[in-house]
Amino acid sequence: MTTLSSNYDETDQLAANTLRMLAADAVQAANSGHPGLPLGAAEMVTVLWTRFLKHNPADPLWPDRDRFILSAGHGSALLYALLHTFGYPLSMEELQNFRQFGYVTAGHPEIEPGRGIEITTGPLGQGNSNAVGFALAERILAERFNKPDFTIVDHYTYVIASDGDLMEGVSLEAASFAGHLGLGKLIVLYDDNKISIDGSTDLTLSDNAIQRFDSYGWHTQTVDGHDMVAVDAAIGSAQAEPNKPSIIACKTQIGFGSPLVGTSKVHGSPLGPDGVRQTKENLGMPADESFYIPTEAAERFA
Repeated sequence: MTTLSSNYDETDQLAANTLRMLAADAVQAANSGHPGLPLGAAEMVTVLWTRFLKHNPADPLWPDRDRFILSAGHGSALLYALLHTFGYPLSMEELQNFRQFGYVTAGHPEIEPGRGIEITTGPLGQGNSNAVGFALAERILAERFNKPDFTIVDHYTYVIASDGDLMEGVSLEAASFAGHLGLGKLIVLYDDNKISIDGSTDLTLSDNAIQRFDSYGWHTQTVDGHDMVAVDAAIGSAQAEPNKPSIIACKTQIGFGSPLVGTSKVHGSPLGPDGVRQTKENLGMPADESFYIPTEAAERFA
C-alpha cells in the first residue's frame, strides 16, 4: 500500500491550479471543449498522480504500471495537461493545438497507451466498464503468474468518473460484476458535482449512487473533492480494502474558480477570454500568461 501522506502545502495547490489553467487555456485556444471537469477535478488528480499512481513517463508501456482511465472523456484537456507536465511524449505544441486537425490531442481520445492514454471514451459509462475489464485482467494475470515469494503483477486501476457515467446502464452492470468478483485493485474517483450538460442532475436523477454501490458490494466513501488531504486519506483507505472495489464520491464544484462555477454553462463551453482572465485572477495565477507552468509546479510534477 502507498504510504499515506498528509504533507500538502501551497505548492500542491499551485500544481492543481496549473493543471486547471492549462486545460482551460487549451479549451479556449480551440474555442471548443469542456472546461468544467478539469477545473473541478484538479485536486483529486493532483493527489492521485503525485502521491499514488505508479507509472513511468519514460516507459509508458511498462507492463505493471497502474492504469489511469478518464471515464469522463469529455474532460480530456485535463488528461493532456497531466501527460505534458509529467513528461509523457505529449508536447506543449500538441496541448496548444487541442482539438485541431493533424494533432493527437483529440476532443474525445480513445486509446494510445504509448502516450499515456490507456483508454478514455466519449460515450459515458464505457470508461467505467473498460476499467472493470482492466482490473479483471490484473486479477487473472496475478493469479496465473505471481509466486508466493515473487510478485510479478501488482497494479491498480484508477478511474475518474462523472455523474453522467454513473447514469449509464452499461456502467452499472459492470460495477455489479466488479463487486461480485471483489476486484479490490479497482478504485473509482467519482467527480460528484451534481451538474450535467443540461442543468442540475436533479432534472433526471434522484437515486443515491453511494447506496447503489454499497448494494453491489463496493467499499464506499464520501469526501470533499477539493480537500487534498481528505482525498489522499480516502485513496489510502481504498487501497487498504483488498477484497472490494472502491468508489470515492468526491464532492466538487464544476468550473471551480471560474465565473460560471457550479453551473451547467461551464460543462461544455469555453470560458471566453474574459472568463479565462477572471479565473486566473481568482486562482492567483498570472492573468496575462497562457499555458503557464510555474517552476515550483514543474518541480512537483517532476
